[in-house]
Amino acid sequence: MKTVNGWLAKALVLGLVTSTMVLGQGGPYYEEKTFETAMYPALQPSKVWLNIERLNPVGQLRVDMCDAKGAVLFSEWLPKKDAKFHQCFDLSAIGDGVYTFVITDGVQRQERTFKLSTPGIEEQLPKRLITMK
Repeated sequence: MKTVNGWLAKALVLGLVTSTMVLGQGGPYYEEKTFETAMYPALQPSKVWLNIERLNPVGQLRVDMCDAKGAVLFSEWLPKKDAKFHQCFDLSAIGDGVYTFVITDGVQRQERTFKLSTPGIEEQLPKRLITMK
């Protein structure tokens, strides 16, 4: 019985130490966020807003827009001093497909993927209303 209790106590301590290292701030798997991103459609068709806010300015931010094959269509380095970045992208010149914004500062990397599609033309028939008195 002593052996079972000893093994159980060791397993409990090992589990506690491991979870503290993984979930705690000092653990090897903890990564502090250096920026946050948000992406949303603009009121105008074929336009999208990309917002970036730095939480911890470590280095320069790089913003790339890539197509589904990984080809870079847009690339820009943002200065260290700017805490916020807000830009509206006009996507009317590019074709339908899947695109990704890749934002990185060397420590953290975030990707925002979106799909562009043009709706087909639909024939609309006149509607008839019937009113009863």
